[in-house]
Amino acid sequence: MTITSSTLPKRDHSARLENWSRAFYRFRQSWLSVIGLAIVVALIFIALFAPFIAPHPEHVAGGTNTSARFMAPGAKHWFGTNALGQDVFSLVLVGSQVSLFSGLAVVVVAIVFGGIIGAVAGYFGGWIDEILMRFTDLLLTIPSLILAMAVAAALGTGVTNMIIAIAITWWPAYARLVRGEVIGKKEEQFITAAKALGAGWPRILGRHILPNIMSPIIVKASLDMGFAVLTVASLGFVGIGVRAPTPEWGTLLSVARADMPDYWWTAVFPGCAIFLAVLAFNLLGDGLRDVMDPKARR
Repeated sequence: MTITSSTLPKRDHSARLENWSRAFYRFRQSWLSVIGLAIVVALIFIALFAPFIAPHPEHVAGGTNTSARFMAPGAKHWFGTNALGQDVFSLVLVGSQVSLFSGLAVVVVAIVFGGIIGAVAGYFGGWIDEILMRFTDLLLTIPSLILAMAVAAALGTGVTNMIIAIAITWWPAYARLVRGEVIGKKEEQFITAAKALGAGWPRILGRHILPNIMSPIIVKASLDMGFAVLTVASLGFVGIGVRAPTPEWGTLLSVARADMPDYWWTAVFPGCAIFLAVLAFNLLGDGLRDVMDPKARR
């Protein structure tokens, strides 16, 4: 059979389809990973449309109803009401926006900043690598939650400051990961060929190396999302993240501390939302790791 230029794209397309088919097959072998994906999709849908599906949007805006204080979960209020008579179900729904999207923003900022640092250090090596990695090691020696709390306290409360504070503590791990992957890739033959053709280092990194090291980054990001949500909730719980009346899962837990254990529903349902999000992203991350790195399967 004669191979022409027109048949090559068809073969490449068939190969990609076969790879995706195998990846999907490996992913659906784990029913826990499929459940994690379903929960993550449901959480994202809820976060996107929470203001429209919340049964009491006026409570989300700060409205109160003191005549309905501490109503137990029932048909009218599925998750009960809090000390101000606000519907806990509505607060948990809308709180998913801050918790999930703040966690996503933390991971994205950490990947971008850490990826740039790691790529430059791994590609150039030498004294550039030494300076960047020693600074990275210095940040890694400090417990991430403690450092995030210190930075958040210095910057002040607010969603943006909270995201910056957490991202500062998370980017070193991505810098280490990207640096190791770049060091392994930059010696391969296709990089040598690109250099021989006159490609500069920005093109080599952006077009040849980084696209080929995305798998471990995606796997780590999916696993980190759950812990990012947990860290966002932790800062809100101690009062240096998002503050009331803005609904956020950690803030809702912090406010409900004084109502335990008599009015348990004010704390249990926000806590369950945090637990469900962390569990779902971890299950999804395990499934993606099996798909993108089959050698790491347990």
